Amino acid sequence: MESSQEGAASDRDLMVRLAAGDREALAPLMERHYPRLYRLALSYVRNPDDALDVVQETFVKAFRKADRWDGSTEAGPWLSRVAVNQSIDRWRRNRRRRATFTPLAEGDHDESLADGGPDPDRRVLRREMRDRLAVALEGLPDRQRAVVVLRHYQEMSLDEIAQTLGMRLGTVKSTLHRALGRMRTGLRGELQP
Repeated sequence: MESSQEGAASDRDLMVRLAAGDREALAPLMERHYPRLYRLALSYVRNPDDALDVVQETFVKAFRKADRWDGSTEAGPWLSRVAVNQSIDRWRRNRRRRATFTPLAEGDHDESLADGGPDPDRRVLRREMRDRLAVALEGLPDRQRAVVVLRHYQEMSLDEIAQTLGMRLGTVKSTLHRALGRMRTGLRGELQP
């Protein structure tokens, strides 16, 4: 098929072709969804290399499991759900690995002290707050973490999160509420002397 026709093909058409084993349908699907899925994975796993791996694994899984796609749903949320699940799996593997091996932090030697940016105290406070938020986020169960990432890092609406994760809207709302409550409690405990 000509590339101009592939560029005009809808996600639905591409998924149908992919389910039928047409490898040529994967490239335009990747081109459309890669940036969004990369941002999603990066906000979850917090490492650019891991995010790249997650996106690659997402498209491999999409190719292998395209026949499981429900044609009545949009391809974008289905791919997002696959990416979230791949991100969760990657994060769990990394967490187990970190439990046995903790490398020195990259950039621990801040070379930008004389760059005219914010003063060093402010940078340290920002870094500490970012680290505290990351710890609080890591302490959440997987689904709660996924909902927080999609809502606050990907800025998805609650309806979009429900569609992406295959959850009911009420469940998304209560999951987000519980997750933010747990994070607040964790942050308060960390800030107590």
